[in-house]
Amino acid sequence: MSHKIRFLPEGTEAEAKNSILETAIANGVHINSSCNGLGKCGKCRVIVQKGEFRSEATELLTQEEKKKGYALACQSFPESDLEVLIPPESRLGEHQILERIDSGIAEMRKKSKSAGESLGLAIDIGTTTVVAYLTDLDSGNIIDTESQLNKQSVFGADVLSRINQSKETGGLEKLNSLILENINGLTEILLERNFFGDSKEHHIKKIVTAGNTVMTYLLLGRDPSAIQKNQQLEEFRQPALSRTADIGIDCGNPKAELYCLPGIANYVGGDIVADIMASGMHLSDGISMLIDVGTNGEIALGNKEFLITCSTSAGPAFEGGETKHGMRASTGAIEKVEIDDDITYAVINNDRPRGICGSGLIDLISELFLNEIIDPKGKFISDSRLSDRIRTGESGPEFVVVPREEAGIDSDIVITEKDIENIIITKAAIYAGASTLTRVGTPFDQLDKIYIAGGFGHYINVERAIVLGLLPDLPKEKFEFIGNGSVLGAQLCLTSDEKRKEAQEIAKRATYLDLSKERSFTEEYMNASYLPHNNMDLFPTVEEKL
Repeated sequence: MSHKIRFLPEGTEAEAKNSILETAIANGVHINSSCNGLGKCGKCRVIVQKGEFRSEATELLTQEEKKKGYALACQSFPESDLEVLIPPESRLGEHQILERIDSGIAEMRKKSKSAGESLGLAIDIGTTTVVAYLTDLDSGNIIDTESQLNKQSVFGADVLSRINQSKETGGLEKLNSLILENINGLTEILLERNFFGDSKEHHIKKIVTAGNTVMTYLLLGRDPSAIQKNQQLEEFRQPALSRTADIGIDCGNPKAELYCLPGIANYVGGDIVADIMASGMHLSDGISMLIDVGTNGEIALGNKEFLITCSTSAGPAFEGGETKHGMRASTGAIEKVEIDDDITYAVINNDRPRGICGSGLIDLISELFLNEIIDPKGKFISDSRLSDRIRTGESGPEFVVVPREEAGIDSDIVITEKDIENIIITKAAIYAGASTLTRVGTPFDQLDKIYIAGGFGHYINVERAIVLGLLPDLPKEKFEFIGNGSVLGAQLCLTSDEKRKEAQEIAKRATYLDLSKERSFTEEYMNASYLPHNNMDLFPTVEEKL
């Protein structure tokens, strides 16, 4: 017997297809799911208000949550018609656009609602977020920006989850259709918002995308399984050029040109080529490093003479995954934390807190360490300051950041020892990757600059990121934030054919270091798996603070 599920607050009603999550995905109802429906992340909590269902895994839910009807959507199967409420913390809310338009990058300044007849879109297809810049091609000015959560996120937070999903029956087609939904939706929003709904009179002439190799393949409808099997194919280093209509992009002009930036290797894609362009490191005499603090943790080192890159597969911990109350940088996310006599925090859009985004996690863990509430391995110290906030939860020791009565969700907001462990694993991978590159290139203290790219780059407190051991212990002026360098690089290629040639030259001459074959990476990783590091001589300013 078939059953129906009614999803609230949207009011969407649908025939049940296996689990609650699968039914939601099939009907365009988006629910957080960082683990590709494996029951490991606990992000797909829903409240079953009416009906009967069975659950195959409930260990991530507290007894109190179970009594209130909470269930993991990916592990719950209807046995009658259901009414399911998706709570705020499980919705794929609007992602905050965290951008910076650098004054040194081709006069990219926002304009009011006016433009010439030639419009273009620069798009960053991130694993987590898709960001678009609507651009006047005649002047090169940015007219407006918009972002959305990548709708493929329902199939997992990382590229390997997407590749695995593409191998399922109809999986590739579904992933392709979801990213097209993102791009078409962003296009419609930007055109209608800036041209008062008369979007068809303002045709898009060009679209340039920058994304990692997997995201680019999925946009083009290509089988990404080759990416797992091959580190370096000539195909990765070639840009893709086609008409938007041939791909399925609806921008009001079927003859509009689509240009996808070339990549460097299987897990170093066009987004890093764009980052490099936005930083300008490839044109400088001095040697610089670029770190993209994202799911794939790509890093580049070099100057106008050479470029070497790597990918650390850092994971989604800084983007809302792998932590109990981690969330993306959207309304209600704690983005800054300080601990003095008590804990204080700042929330995006000054809303009631619903979770903690990447910059907030960096601040929080660093503050816990500096205040001797956790030890170098991230374990709670029972007789420390604020010990009244430390307790044993369902999954072990945890620290209460926000009590339930102050939160915008129906529970305390906590950070667990397991959460801290996942953050340490992630930061260790990024630091170890960067450190390994310096062994084959230039030591940290001899670098001219370290550019930080990524969706939340401007909200990272450099001093706290050093305490965490995410960034090397260098003077603050050595670091420069470029924000979303991927979309800025795409913007450059949108408005200049010369910049496209430059991007292709970067992809051609950059080399790739496979960290899995570097014995020194394992050594670096093990040493970096402490706060801030096993060798405190590398972090003298942190040692002074302790």
